[in-house]
Amino acid sequence: MKPDSKPKMILSVAGGKGGVGKSIFSVSLGTKLAMDGHSVALVDLDLGAANLHTYLGIIKKTPTIADFILKKVPSLKDILVETSQDNMKIISGAEFVPGMANPAHWMKLKIMRHVKALSADYIIIDLGAGVHFNTLDFFSMSDRGIVVTAPEPGAVMNAYSFIKGALFRRLQHIFKNHPEIGPVIDAETKKTGGEGGLSLEMLTEQIRTLSPDMLPLIEEIENEFCPALVVNRISEGHKHVLVRNLIALCRDKLGVSIEHVGNLPDNPEISGYLLKIPAFLTSWSGKSYLEAVKNISDKILTRTSLTANAEIKTDFSDEDVEKIIKLMETLDESIFSGSSRSASKLRMYFKPREVVDLLISRGVTHEAFYSR
Repeated sequence: MKPDSKPKMILSVAGGKGGVGKSIFSVSLGTKLAMDGHSVALVDLDLGAANLHTYLGIIKKTPTIADFILKKVPSLKDILVETSQDNMKIISGAEFVPGMANPAHWMKLKIMRHVKALSADYIIIDLGAGVHFNTLDFFSMSDRGIVVTAPEPGAVMNAYSFIKGALFRRLQHIFKNHPEIGPVIDAETKKTGGEGGLSLEMLTEQIRTLSPDMLPLIEEIENEFCPALVVNRISEGHKHVLVRNLIALCRDKLGVSIEHVGNLPDNPEISGYLLKIPAFLTSWSGKSYLEAVKNISDKILTRTSLTANAEIKTDFSDEDVEKIIKLMETLDESIFSGSSRSASKLRMYFKPREVVDLLISRGVTHEAFYSR
């Protein structure tokens, strides 16, 4: 697909904890899209510990984002570097300068503007671990945010903390100047330990009382904020108990639906290709990893494209209803918490839009939901 035939898409890749395979996945996702003929720009915005370039075998001195921050170049496009993969370029963060990990607010906004102006079909932003404001803001600038974790207690809890931080940061930005709602959000985000109770459900109730005219906005946030979850070092199709707990925790504590878009296999052979990830993907040993990346990519791009360029239907044909019911039969039972799969399937025959709204709020999507 050519760059001028569809809108540009920005994807951000984050992880609450370091060492979960986030950067390798960023390179792999970019490589897969480039292999399919799309133009890709990888942007390393892990400003304190950049290493994306190493997975591409770029060890010689090249232009980096430090040149942009220090005003040695006027634009990010001036520091795009070719990679070993056709159709894919990178903006490296390799060279560290004092203060680069925490750029001033005006510089952060400038970086965001220039990232959005890059000419590529897909822009993939690789972010650092943790919940620093700059990381959360870079995450929010994308069309779809992807959180990478591993089936380990520490990694999963850090993924939850990141998702919570990203939600709170977005709410702060949107309502910071609202005289009633802004203080409510600020008060909740300053609570420590387990005393904080801010969730979309709680905030909706506050808005219903304080400022009912803002209800459509909070509903829009609820529908749009759906991070994609990728689990590394786990067999395809498996949903570890910790992953199920993470999804339930986000739903019950935050009122947020996250979409588990797939797993990356535990492949020891990748350690021999850490300076040439694209070569690993085309090797025999990397075949299963590439297939997993393809499946994840298909799910992420389908949902992002559908929700960005189409409206939810108000009228559903019999064919639509049957397609959606078949989809529902494949979903995890937890999707239907508060109801049941059987009841929801029956409701499709007389209140399909309500069922579709529920599915979308839980991170599920399908072409039958949307007008073309």
